[in-house]
Amino acid sequence: MTCNPSVRRLVDAESCSAMFGIGDLKRKLHKLGYPEQPRAERLPAARLAAHCETELNRIDAGVKDISSTGLYLVTEKRFTTGEVVHLTLQAQGSGVDHSQLEVAVEARVERQGQDGIGLSFVLPAGLDTNLWGVLVKNTVYLTQASEIAHMFRTLRVILFLCRLCQSGAEEAIMLIGGQLDPARTQCVFEIALSAEKLLATEPNADKMRADGKLVAHIMREGSWAHTVQQKQLWIGLFANSCKPEGWDDSNIAFADMLVNVTPAQATIFIDGCSRALESMRETDTTPPHRIVMSPRGMTDLTHQYDLTRVATDVAYLYNLGVLDRLFDFTSYVDTESFDITPNATGIELYRRCRPGLGCVLDTSDERPEPIDLATAFKD
Repeated sequence: MTCNPSVRRLVDAESCSAMFGIGDLKRKLHKLGYPEQPRAERLPAARLAAHCETELNRIDAGVKDISSTGLYLVTEKRFTTGEVVHLTLQAQGSGVDHSQLEVAVEARVERQGQDGIGLSFVLPAGLDTNLWGVLVKNTVYLTQASEIAHMFRTLRVILFLCRLCQSGAEEAIMLIGGQLDPARTQCVFEIALSAEKLLATEPNADKMRADGKLVAHIMREGSWAHTVQQKQLWIGLFANSCKPEGWDDSNIAFADMLVNVTPAQATIFIDGCSRALESMRETDTTPPHRIVMSPRGMTDLTHQYDLTRVATDVAYLYNLGVLDRLFDFTSYVDTESFDITPNATGIELYRRCRPGLGCVLDTSDERPEPIDLATAFKD
């Protein structure tokens, strides 16, 4: 018996709708390189609010419905048809800090309705439209507060990476698709979102670009960081790798240096460099005097009372190529001082990472399971 085509389409749409969720996000992440063209299904979106801005106007409105291609806002105010606006979507009433539930994207006004306006999304280059569609659907379908928060953070990271790396963003995006364990995935989110906030303070923030492979390398290696200081170094290196005139891949060597630095070594390195820069001009490559610490000072700094271990950390930083002088292990006399003077390479690494020091991490209390591509849905 031949099925009526309109009935078949209705059945297919209902079946696909039932499948959307975290599992479908897994499948779409897995198939980034194999684009499909899903139907732009409109979904009720009463739990979403929208804020639209141009240089001259701002509209706060409720979202009547949303699809992978656009949305309809209920509002008496108007923008001009064809105008591109800065759109911020926010989830309402989830019981989670609203700063965790916002995502920004460009949109174009397509039509004027009786009770509002219709807009289409203007997505950054490199963003897979199918993946975007699944993410948008999940902002509507998910009900658990932690899942909604995780979905919005995922949206923010993916949009940020696509703006920066454009068509080269895929490798970095895949890192949040199950390649890392939960703790490292959470660290990747913190580094990427904190770097986004840091770059937003730059005058050319919207023009920043970065090499996709370098960004993926920084995120992958930085995901091993444990302490706030370690993460801040990676955030600074990430931000330094983004340039308005085009990307710079020279930070690969510095990322390879940073990956094996322990928390105590990071503390020693930061303290030595910050002290050195106090007496240096921006054009100087080496400090004018040596940075020498007493045993008590090093104990207070590192919270390590085993001075042999402290000396080992100082020696490691020398062998890494960032300190100027090797600790002398040949003497049996009690250690009287620690020379932590950075060399030119150490100063350069510190200068590249320095923007991240002192920044507040974009953190989340939730640590949801990363998306496991090995168990992704099959066609």
